[in-house]
Amino acid sequence: MHRAPAQRDVAVRILCVTNMYPGPADPDYGAFVANMCAALRAVGHDVEIAAINSRASGPIATPRKYLRLAVDTARRARRADVLYAHYLMPTGVIAAAAGRIARRPVVVTAHGGDVARGAQLLPRHLNRWAVRTSEGTIAVSRALRSELEAQLATPAEVEVINMGVDLVRFDIRNRQEARERLGLDDGRIVIAVGGLTDRKNPITLIQAFGRLRGRMPDARLVFIGDGPLRQTLEVARTRLGLEDAVTLMGAISHDAVAEWMTACDALALVSRREPLGQVALEALASGRPVVATSIGGTPEIVPTHGPGRIVNPSD
Repeated sequence: MHRAPAQRDVAVRILCVTNMYPGPADPDYGAFVANMCAALRAVGHDVEIAAINSRASGPIATPRKYLRLAVDTARRARRADVLYAHYLMPTGVIAAAAGRIARRPVVVTAHGGDVARGAQLLPRHLNRWAVRTSEGTIAVSRALRSELEAQLATPAEVEVINMGVDLVRFDIRNRQEARERLGLDDGRIVIAVGGLTDRKNPITLIQAFGRLRGRMPDARLVFIGDGPLRQTLEVARTRLGLEDAVTLMGAISHDAVAEWMTACDALALVSRREPLGQVALEALASGRPVVATSIGGTPEIVPTHGPGRIVNPSD
């Protein structure tokens, strides 16, 4: 976590290479990377961005956007002192290749999905090459480090550093004032922040909320994020009779997420896979309790008492 860091005497020219970064159509996309870059600038470093800032995908769109990222990275690499890549494959591979050509050191952070794809042969070899070619490798949790080390053919030093929380944006503020700004009533509000994907487990959550609603008629569930399961959730909401109790907000900016963190009573993070659980850190920083998955790195950051509960995401 970071707040008002001190300035450094020596500025480093950093090229941040990432396949996730907020863009006009996707303001929430890779917000954690944007926050890290802002923190590096705040301590006096010069940070440039080579990034993909759109979720657009497909047989043409996906290769095209990664080709553009590779060209942009290679073009800027010589102006940097270090390349800092997010995700091993393919972004770390792109940065490592550009670093070799430009003779610049590379540091790469593994975030989870990249390591999960290492269960397949080609991604595993690419992950290994990115680690072997880079000067430093970071995992965002101890659980993810263990998973990555199990994939590496040779031992490698992997540091554990999570992405931290912006304690200016996420802070303990007045819940009632936030609700007034958002036009909310006084009922109990649970929020879930993340993509509407099978990994984030929203179907189990809405089913569990349906049971909770029977005991707490004023409770509301708000999904913040978008994804392929949106229509399935809309059908489930109708089938469970929760049209007035469940809101699908879609993707919103990180500042808007902070406002909902202030307004809510609790955050639910019940992913089937969660390498760290960044939003859990943000909720705790906002003074809000968290119900979080027992899978992955989340138990490392969420207490099992007081403001936290760790649960089986299939329950």
